[in-house]
Amino acid sequence: MLAPKMPDPENPKYTLWKAQLEKEFASLNGELIVIGHSLGGSVLLKYLSEKSVKQSISGLFMIAAPYWGKDDDWQAGEYTLSEDFALKLPQVSQIFFYHSFNDEIVPFAHLGHYLEKLPQAVNRTFKGNDHYFNNGLPHLVDDIKGS
Repeated sequence: MLAPKMPDPENPKYTLWKAQLEKEFASLNGELIVIGHSLGGSVLLKYLSEKSVKQSISGLFMIAAPYWGKDDDWQAGEYTLSEDFALKLPQVSQIFFYHSFNDEIVPFAHLGHYLEKLPQAVNRTFKGNDHYFNNGLPHLVDDIKGS
C-alpha cells in the first residue's frame, strides 16, 4: 500500500499535487486500486482525466470528494473538472463513491454531481455527518476485496 504525502497539505495547490501524482504513478507497475479522500479525491479525478497513466486501474474509490465549480461555496478553477471529464478517464473496471448524507464539510449534493457524469459508479451513502470516517469505512474494505 502506498499513501503518498502531498505537498503543503495546509495550503494545497493543484500544480504541486499533480506533480506529486505524476511522480507516484511513474513509480508504479501493474494493476492498481486507487483511493482518494476529500480534496485528494477530486484532485485524483482531475489528474486521471487530464493525464494518461500506463497502469490498469481495477478500482477507483472516492470518499467524500467535493465537486468543484457547481456550488457557490465550491469555486476553485484549479480543481474544477472539465465538463467532459468522465469521457477522458482511463478505463477503470469499477468506480465507487462514499458520502455521508450530512457531511459537515462536503455537501451531499456533490455526490449527485458525480453520479450525473458517472452513472455506472456505485454509490454508498451513510447516515450521519462523517467526513473523515475516523471509525473506519468497512464498506470500502468490502468493496476493495470484491474488486
